[in-house]
Amino acid sequence: MSETFLFPEEACSEKEQASLFSPSSFSPNFLELLAKKGFSDPETVEAFLDAGLHRLRDPKAMKGMDRVIERLERARDQKEKILIHGDYDVDGITGAAVVAKTLEIFGIAYTAFLPNRVRDGYGVSSRAIQEAAAQGTKLLITVDCGITAREQITLANSLGVETIVIDHHQIPSGGIPPAYAILNPHQEDCSYGFDGLSAAGLAFKLAQALIGSRAYELLDLAALSTVCDVAPLVDENRIIVKEGLKKIQQKNNPGMQALYEVSRIRGELNTGHIGFMLGPRINAAGRMSSPEIALRLFLTSSLKEASSLAQILEEENKSRQLEERQMVKEAIAVVERTFHFNRDRVIVVGKQGWHQGVIGIVAARLVDKYHRPAIVIAFDGEKGKGSCRSTKNFNIHEALSACAGDLMEFGGHAQAAGLSIQETKLDAFRKSINEFALTKDPKSFEREIPVDLELTLDDLSGRFIQELELLEPHGAGNPRPVFRTRGLSVKPKREWLYQTTLKFWVEQNGAVYEVHWSDRMNGVDERALTQSSKIDLIYSVKSKTWAGIETLILEAKSLCPSE
Repeated sequence: MSETFLFPEEACSEKEQASLFSPSSFSPNFLELLAKKGFSDPETVEAFLDAGLHRLRDPKAMKGMDRVIERLERARDQKEKILIHGDYDVDGITGAAVVAKTLEIFGIAYTAFLPNRVRDGYGVSSRAIQEAAAQGTKLLITVDCGITAREQITLANSLGVETIVIDHHQIPSGGIPPAYAILNPHQEDCSYGFDGLSAAGLAFKLAQALIGSRAYELLDLAALSTVCDVAPLVDENRIIVKEGLKKIQQKNNPGMQALYEVSRIRGELNTGHIGFMLGPRINAAGRMSSPEIALRLFLTSSLKEASSLAQILEEENKSRQLEERQMVKEAIAVVERTFHFNRDRVIVVGKQGWHQGVIGIVAARLVDKYHRPAIVIAFDGEKGKGSCRSTKNFNIHEALSACAGDLMEFGGHAQAAGLSIQETKLDAFRKSINEFALTKDPKSFEREIPVDLELTLDDLSGRFIQELELLEPHGAGNPRPVFRTRGLSVKPKREWLYQTTLKFWVEQNGAVYEVHWSDRMNGVDERALTQSSKIDLIYSVKSKTWAGIETLILEAKSLCPSE
């Protein structure tokens, strides 16, 4: 890694900066990688790599935005009471926080409500609407919910409460609810041009329209939401996360600073820190107790209060981890005992007494282990709440739609969804969803590791590695590139890290690199390294800095003996 390849930044003129993103500026391997991602002409290459705030779309181009602005201006002028209704996950909490901060800057007073997972369930709360109307509330703003709440919004209308819906979920088959205004780019006649925003991303667009450049202060919350809700990191989401990472590290929000510190993040912040360290602590409140703890964390101006609230989230997260480990163990035992791997394709498990707040995580663990769509249901008496996670090529929301007759209600996305079901319907549902899955291509359920490029270790030059940094941030829709190198010699020295990761070294033509091989669910078989004199390795690259020295790590995805 002795070769250097530096990109000028702010010191460049606009013309010089633009030339940096032309195909002639890059190595052949990087150009091939860009082409495989769909970026081959200069315009698309520049648009993807130059993901700055100047490329954000005009928020007023979104259907309903003008109507929302008009209604909020009227609410401000008439000093109306407003209720913000969020949800109990990261997206719903951060989305509510973005709207709250936006209204505060815009000069509107508000109260906020987040549903309790057990008491209120998913979606818009009729109880919250009735209580708000009784207190004189005239405007309800739903965030990360509302697009399916036809009954609740009809109730609000009858009580003299108008509703603004800010929701990124799919439009239900019955059409949109009777709200005063809706921000949802999935609407058929919405010409906004990008429908992948999270709920907090939509709230950020509202902030742009209402308070202009001050909305950039809220990019930290929007970035949290975008990563944790697994929104695709393309188009505006890529900009939101790229700029939001900078905002988080600035720690201007006392709650963000306290959360950052209690998470004990080291090194430069990346999307992995958000998804696996910050996000779980925010979610822990909604899973284990009250999501309002997390909302208060982001809205407080007191660092002392923020530190106290962040510590509560830390303890809640520890409790969540204990509950998760036990439930994963129980769920795996049920799957191993009852699931027909040759016949069925979708895992459906349920049990009385399982914690509703952890079932989504357990479902994700089952997908990791078995590479099958998984639905985990927590029953409390006759009714159960289920959480669904899916493999890359199987649309779980479509599958639930095909089995709607077995369910009380459902909603969500292609890769993650939720449902309610009567216990008496569990067997019928398990049968019907697997019958639906049998109509799909069997390859949708096969574990695959797409490889972007075939490389030699010599190709991992300083120039190419610096070019790869231009692709960040990585996440859904923009995964870290995966490479294959064949014919690697394995060095005899090996070490274990954290009992789950094997560290070893490979060599090719005199070049030696450190490899980390981790398989959290199924374990690592060290014997695979001794079955052949040479191996083929599928991997992604990551750099680490120790004592001021930067080292390139190959993170193994798969390995096998060379032919």
